[in-house]
Order: sequence, then structure tokens, then C-alpha cells
Amino acid sequence: QSRQKYRILLGGIIVVLLLISVFLFLRYRLQLRRQQAELNLQLEKAQAEKLRDMDRIKSNFFTNISHEFRTPLTLILGPLRQMREGSFKGNTTKYMDIMIRNGERLMNLVNQLLDLSKLEGGKMSLNLEQGDLVKTLKAMVYAFESLAERQEINLEVNIPDARITAWFDKDKLEKVMINLLSNAFKYTPERGTVCLEFELRDNGQKEGENIAVIRVKDTGMGIPQDQLPMIFERFFQTTNVSEMQAGSGIGLALSKELVELHNGTILVESEVDKGTVFIIELPVGKAVLESGSAQPGKNILVQTGEYHPGDETVETGGKTRKDQPMVLLVEDNADVRMYVKEQLEGQYNVVEAEDGEAGVEKAIQLIPDLIISDVMMPKMNGMELCKTLKANDKTSHIPIIMLTAKAEQEDKIEGLQLGADDYLMKPFDARELNVRIQNLIEQRRRLQKSFGTEFTFHPESVEVSSVDETFLLKVKSTIEENLDDETFSVEDLSQSVGMSRSQLHRKLKAMTNQSPNEIIRVMRLLRAKELLEKKAGNASEIAFMVGFNSLAYFSKCYRDHFGVPPSEVG
Repeated sequence: QSRQKYRILLGGIIVVLLLISVFLFLRYRLQLRRQQAELNLQLEKAQAEKLRDMDRIKSNFFTNISHEFRTPLTLILGPLRQMREGSFKGNTTKYMDIMIRNGERLMNLVNQLLDLSKLEGGKMSLNLEQGDLVKTLKAMVYAFESLAERQEINLEVNIPDARITAWFDKDKLEKVMINLLSNAFKYTPERGTVCLEFELRDNGQKEGENIAVIRVKDTGMGIPQDQLPMIFERFFQTTNVSEMQAGSGIGLALSKELVELHNGTILVESEVDKGTVFIIELPVGKAVLESGSAQPGKNILVQTGEYHPGDETVETGGKTRKDQPMVLLVEDNADVRMYVKEQLEGQYNVVEAEDGEAGVEKAIQLIPDLIISDVMMPKMNGMELCKTLKANDKTSHIPIIMLTAKAEQEDKIEGLQLGADDYLMKPFDARELNVRIQNLIEQRRRLQKSFGTEFTFHPESVEVSSVDETFLLKVKSTIEENLDDETFSVEDLSQSVGMSRSQLHRKLKAMTNQSPNEIIRVMRLLRAKELLEKKAGNASEIAFMVGFNSLAYFSKCYRDHFGVPPSEVG
């Protein structure tokens, strides 16, 4: 019996162990399935996030590409339309050069896109030729001397004088070097440095093979460390640049592909606010022949023609008249500035600014009648310029036309919300620009008439922005507080509202069509009329009460304004 009990107990234990094993197995299996499901979900989320990032990157790419296309198209289509219609203004030869230059810029963009497409499809090969690598590099970098001089950037070249014969594809190497040097100049501030270094070193892996090491250094804004791994990815754009400075997102990707086509490598080192170094390593012996179709016996002819990656500074002349409305043109592209200025000369006094910061400074200094501003500019973009000027007492009244290549409805809405008075897309029709300017200036004149009759009574009743209303109320209250002070002058009023005498004059003249002196005098006369009607004193007493120190002058001003002498009032 004891054995039977033992067997039953043992059997029970075995059954329990089996059940526990089955339970643990099922539980483990369930956990595996859950983990697999969670892993799949995480992968799906990661893939979805990656797709969203790619969509965003591609969207930014197409936005910037459209901007890159629209500005040159403005400088091609605008003059061509006017030539066809017989309304062209300006030097035909000069504009032909501008159209050719901008046509070549478009062709370069198209070629970059096609090159990327060929590389992606594996359809691009090297056209290798034997030539002097040092001489070729020097010709490429010295073509940037005029750009360095214009931008006040120090250009350093550390390349040995020795002749170094190598196999390379000159056209593709030139594309890489122009891209890297253009970027270096684009992101380096005035008085910064761009440097090209070259050295030849032994290839430790293959005896008798040499490696050409090319370094492009700058002291620009640098690239954040977390973005360095993506810098060569197609369509990627670093966030450490302004809208205007953002490129198309294909230049560095194309450069990397072309370097690798040479069996070479390209690396980047960077530190924010200190600068960036691009390092290219190219095999210059037999190793490169393995990746391309060499053409022995052909020498490379090095062209030393000047390359202009940036916009040239264009001087525009023209006579101006003081009685013409002043238009401030804020645009970083010199060709566009010249074209727009020539369309407006004769009707307007055009003042130019080449970036947003300069535009704000000139707007505050000159108080123009109207501002035309691009959106994508260095230092300060057009949106920031608009926001800054509309929030400033000195400039809040000035109409602003945004002239831009950004075609998205959201950008237009943002500009209008920030206070822009009109929005015009590139490429634009010069006649349409003229009509929009005329309409805004005419609208300002109608507002002047309204101010001229109502300002001295109720400035708050005139439809203007809250900033302008606050300014006018401050002007009115300041004058009212000092009506009995015969020494109160325009200088005192200027200091009270925080403007220079000329700024105050231009702003009040633009808003009310009255000078500060006229406004002070009219408000003194209105107070005098009120006191005379209440019989608060005789004409002589009231004259001194409202700040006139001469009864004769007071009587003359009163008669000129109201049509009757003060002695006949009441």
C-alpha cells in the first residue's frame, strides 16, 4: 500500500510538473508573440516616422528647388515680356547678359538633378584623363578670388607648387570643388576665412599608390553634431541656417556620389560657430582606373575663367526727384534689384538694401513711402522684417509688398498676418507690380485726407493699426500737455515720442499730410477757439494760454485757419 501511495504521489507530482511546464511554455510563447508584436509595432512606427521624415525632407527640397527656379525665371521672363510688348526699359545688352547668366543657372540646377538620377540608376561613369591635379585645383580656387574680395572673406590656398600628375575626371572634380567652395563662401561671414589645402600621401594598403587629400575649410557657422551623419543624404538641409541660406539639398549628396565614383571618400568635421572642414581623399594612381573608362594620352586643358557662384553687385544709376514717393527695395539678388529699380525709376525714388537687417535700418532711418521686400534673404528674412517694422512706432504705417518665390498659400497667409499689405509671386509682371504700388500709395493718400480732417480731433476714430493709433494718441496727448508752453517745439515732441526730428516729420507727413509744426499750430488754434467760445479771456490772454507769444502772429494764424479774426469770436 505504501508503494502504491508513493506511486500515486509520484505520478501526481509528474502530472503537476507537466502541467506547470505546459503553462510556462504557453506563457513563454505568449510573451514571445507579444514581444514580436511590440517589435513589429515599433518597426512599423519607425518606418512610418521615416516615411514622414522623407516626405518632409522631399517637401522642403521641392520648395527650395522651386525658389531656385523662380528667381532666375523672373529675370528671364520679365525683360522678355517687356521686349515683346515694346515697353522695355534699360540696356538691352546688359539684360541679355543677365538672362544668359540666369539661364545657365537654371541649366546647372537641371544638370545636378539629372546627375543624381544617373548616379541612382548606375548609368554614370568616369571619363578619366591624365593631368596636373595641382594646376587644376589652383585654377578652380582662384576663380573665387573676386567673390572673396566682394564678400570681404580671406581666401587662403595651401597647395604645393610641384607638378602632380594624376588620373581624374576634371568635370566631375570641378562640380565637387565648386559645390564645396560655394558652400564655404555662402556660410562664412565677413572677415572670415575660407581655405583650400592639398597634400599627397602614401596609400598604406597598396604599395606605390598615392592618395590626394583635399581639405576645404571655413570659419563659418558650423553644423550641429547631431546633423553631421545626415549631411550627405539626399535632400537633407541643416537647421543651423536661415531660410535664404538653405540650399536645394542635392549639392553635398551629389558631391559624395561623385567622390565615391572616383573610389574616394569624403568626410566632414564641424563645430557650431567655429567652422567646418570637408576632407576628400582620392586615389591618383591605378586604383582609380578600376572605376572609370580612362582615356590615356589626353591632357587636361585647365581653364582659368572666373566663376561667379554668387550674385554680382550691380550699380544702377538714374535721376531722382525729391517730390517723388520713396520706395525701399529689399532684395538679396543684385540682378532682381536692378531690374525692379529700372521699372520704378522715373516715378519713384528707389533706395536699395541687400538683406533684411539693412532693410530695417534704412526703413527706420529714411521712413520710405513704401517697402518692397523679398522673403528669403540672409541675416533677416522678409517675414521677420515685416514683423519688426510693423511693431515699430517709426515704421508701422509703411505699406509693405512681399515679393517672393515662395508660392505656398500658408506663406502668403503668414505674411499677411504679420502686416504685409500685398503679396506678389515670382516670376512677376512689372506692370502688375506698378499697379499694386500705385494702389497702395493712393490708399495711403486717402488715409492722409482722413487724418488731415480728423487727427486733431479724434485720432482713434481713423482706421489704422493699433500701433499707429497708439502713436497718434501719444503725439496728441504730448502736444495737449504742452499747449501753454510757448517754448514747446518739434524737437521736444520728437524726444517725447522717441524719434529724430526727420523721422517724426516723415511719419506724420506720410500719415496726415501735415508736418509736426502744422499739427502743433493747428492744435493750439483749436484750443484757442474753444477758450474764446467759452469766453475764458480776451484774445491776448488766450493767445498766451495756448503758447503764442505774439498777439499779431496769433491773430494772423487764427484768421488764416478759421476765416475770421479771434476778436470776432464769441
